[in-house]
Amino acid sequence: MFKRIVVALDRSEAAQEAFAVAIALAHAERAELGICSVVDPVMISGTAPPSPAMDILIRDMEVEARRIVSEAIDRAHRAGVVAGGETRSGAPAFEVLGYAKQFKADLIVMGTHARRGLQHFFLGSVAEVVLRESPTPVLIVRARASASQAA
Repeated sequence: MFKRIVVALDRSEAAQEAFAVAIALAHAERAELGICSVVDPVMISGTAPPSPAMDILIRDMEVEARRIVSEAIDRAHRAGVVAGGETRSGAPAFEVLGYAKQFKADLIVMGTHARRGLQHFFLGSVAEVVLRESPTPVLIVRARASASQAA
């Protein structure tokens, strides 16, 4: 049913859970997995003017994103899944959508933190935008509630 699956990754637990689901689906469907990690320079710098310190921080985030993708590709290969990936810079939801289009994905898998209230208002939801804007089916994997979240 699915032949090309995209998974969006960052350092979050929700993304790691989504990645596990994406690997299992790709393995079961014998699908190719496209892994995407996005660095959002606006989220990092806000409206601050460019500075050498900000450039270093963004560069470090890009290195981390490349590491996330590389490790995920290795993990997928060890699971017997054909995988590739890339890092992007920009608005995460639209970069994931662009990557999915470029990859010709027939499914996007991503995690969500299920934020509510003010957190959702201020932080928004990348998953929500992808779900709303994607012409491709989207599978949202919700992060498990930890003991501290459940209290």
